[in-house]
Amino acid sequence: MNENDSLTLIKRRLSSMTAAEKRIAGFILSEPRRAVGMTMRTLAAEVGVSEGSVANFAAHLGFDGFTAMKIAVAGSLPESGAPLFENVSPGDSPSVIMGKMRDNTIDALRTTCETMPESDLTRAVGLLTGAKRRIELYGIGSSAMLAEDAAFRFIKLGLPAVVIRDSYISSASALMLDPDCLALAISYTGRTHDIIKTMTIAKEKGARTMCITCYADSPLARLCDLPLTAVSGEAVASKLATVSRLAQLLIVDTLCACIASLRREEALERQSEIVDAWDEYWLSGDNPRK
Repeated sequence: MNENDSLTLIKRRLSSMTAAEKRIAGFILSEPRRAVGMTMRTLAAEVGVSEGSVANFAAHLGFDGFTAMKIAVAGSLPESGAPLFENVSPGDSPSVIMGKMRDNTIDALRTTCETMPESDLTRAVGLLTGAKRRIELYGIGSSAMLAEDAAFRFIKLGLPAVVIRDSYISSASALMLDPDCLALAISYTGRTHDIIKTMTIAKEKGARTMCITCYADSPLARLCDLPLTAVSGEAVASKLATVSRLAQLLIVDTLCACIASLRREEALERQSEIVDAWDEYWLSGDNPRK
């Protein structure tokens, strides 16, 4: 086995892993440097599984024991002082940098598709279409832009979506939710205090909870009824989202396309109404439908 491929191997095997294996994999992918420094006992205790589960996890991946797996994972990590944007190096020309960012994006989208269980997508569509009263979306910082875009896409499909970007307002609004509502959080790390507080309130009020994050074993993912994980290399190397945002958007786009497919006639009619409503915003003769 090529040691440099160990983290990619874990990502690609996620969808076929058992629940215990997914917990181990999620921790290694989100905290690889910590995992490399752990014993089998401490890793097992950290993720809440048995030492035997950790040993079996390594064996199922093809490694000759836990230590061999840690060595492979260590070999997959970027060197200290690695470039901020994945494999972009000082001296790279703009065209080379663009090509590397393209490759990083393609890898993130492909890996997200390969590791996303179809059952999770089906369940997510059910939660969105089953929210009778309200779909409340939360996001902070760069995730707020993703949440806003997702809410707009859902509204265009006729879903009762609203986005709340302010931390104080989101907590107060979550108090108004009930079992007929869905709370959807978008967070890169899944460790933002205010988002977790808001989603905790929503859950206590009986609302269904869903999140889109890049860290499968984050506190937010563990809290929600349904976590959807966008997978990319930067979720292993750092806590800075670049191409990961596109992988998260892929999930949103997929859910919207699924809902539009289920409600094809309604979606087409609503789209026509929206274009008509926007007619006054287009320059004369520039309405794309005319």
